[in-house]
Amino acid sequence: MATATAPLSTPAIPVDRPLSPKEIQIIDAARRLFLEHGYEETSMDAIAAEAGVSKRTVYSHFRSKEMLFVEIMEAMCQHFGLTPQETIDPASPPERYLCASAKFVLAKVMDPRMQSVMRTIAGESAAFPEMGQRFWALGPGNMTAKITEYLRAQDAAGVLSVPDPRLAAGMFQGMVAGPTFLPMLFTGSAPWTADDIDYIARTATAAFLAAHRPKQG
Repeated sequence: MATATAPLSTPAIPVDRPLSPKEIQIIDAARRLFLEHGYEETSMDAIAAEAGVSKRTVYSHFRSKEMLFVEIMEAMCQHFGLTPQETIDPASPPERYLCASAKFVLAKVMDPRMQSVMRTIAGESAAFPEMGQRFWALGPGNMTAKITEYLRAQDAAGVLSVPDPRLAAGMFQGMVAGPTFLPMLFTGSAPWTADDIDYIARTATAAFLAAHRPKQG
């Protein structure tokens, strides 16, 4: 029985040609099963049954379960990557930039589909270490780099005092994700509301700026 899964807005496997209806059918079935059961517990037989096709048909489109898994997870990493939106202007003052960054991160990591991807990748990281590295580069690592770059510029301009911009960027993200994302990831608690997200983003930003304003005198 297929489980209800919100569709992605991009194909599960990006290719240089249109996906056939049969390929989409197989990809969607495999994605559901991988996210629900993980790599080891999902067989090609199960994928074929979920997709309503023969196992031979699955293999005629995809050489192996490993190839199918890696391609699907790679595409989902790209889909959910934490690439800051262009609306987060790096020329913005610190309060506006950090608050917008916090809201952007929260909107991403609170998506139940994003959490399913993270659980799956974390669970399979021993067998597919490069996948975890790829997710980190596209997701948290990328966002950390962007905030680090911003904080370094603010420190150089004397607007903020940030001796270690990279550490400070990671700590800021921890302030945002700690009380929100982690409980949802491990306990399945209900998503926070838009008002909650706004409050958390503003509170984390205020606390961070209070710690990094240049000392007077």
